[in-house]
Amino acid sequence: MSDARSAPTKPRRTTRKRRDIRERMERAVLDRWELLDDEDIAIFTIRRPDGSEFSSFEAGQYTMLAFWDQPADDPRPRQLSIGSTPLDLDHLEFYVILVRDAREDGSNVPGVFTGTLWRHKPGDEILYMPRPAGRFTLSRTSQPDAVCVATGTGLAPFVSMARTAWHAYKETGQVERRLTIVHGVSYADQLGYKDELERMAADPGFGLVYIPTVSRPDSDPNFAEGMGRGRANDTVRLICGKKMSGRVEPWLPDEPLAALQERLTPDGAALYLCGNPEMIADAIPVLALL
Repeated sequence: MSDARSAPTKPRRTTRKRRDIRERMERAVLDRWELLDDEDIAIFTIRRPDGSEFSSFEAGQYTMLAFWDQPADDPRPRQLSIGSTPLDLDHLEFYVILVRDAREDGSNVPGVFTGTLWRHKPGDEILYMPRPAGRFTLSRTSQPDAVCVATGTGLAPFVSMARTAWHAYKETGQVERRLTIVHGVSYADQLGYKDELERMAADPGFGLVYIPTVSRPDSDPNFAEGMGRGRANDTVRLICGKKMSGRVEPWLPDEPLAALQERLTPDGAALYLCGNPEMIADAIPVLALL
């Protein structure tokens, strides 16, 4: 009798298919869609199909959005800060730029999520994560001033904060803390929410200081009196007495410059930065020297 033996069986490794996170999201409808003068920037709102309210959130938080028809190789949802106020939950508002991804040949193509978003129109379905998240909120500080520095669409959480504080001010006549918002863009036609923020800032009792600053003023036909010059991080450097990092020397009108110098103190201000990672990386060590 032969001694037949079988080789040990190798365990088979099975690859478990990762669940598509979009299956956990809920359906909403694109509602209002507004392009800025720079048509690569938009403000849009979403609402629930049955007209019910969204979950509560804190000003400064974000949610995730996605589409079922995003390119198959990248179905991931994207995080977007909420620009609307939690006091009005029948819609959520967002401020977004059309991302353009560079190709090796020098051309560019629209980004996965924003390219899909720009193809849709009001009434189309969009997916959202029902529970907003994030700790980028004013409840984390007890300081009397919040100095908020944003580039581009990083302004959105500060719009939500300003709108929420404005509502409370109109209801009570009281201001919990003063807001200072520095918004840096390349060209003036990219200054979303400018009119609304200027209206709030015009009420001296509210205490909002709004500082729009343009990094390419010499080639901008829309650059106007009252706007600052230079990058947002160079505005921070100007206040802190540091050399500029960009090509345009930073400058601010006297009144907002004085207000920012008075408010941007280590003992009295909480600092919030949102937008271009390079702006944040440059501003943090400068502010740490205060």
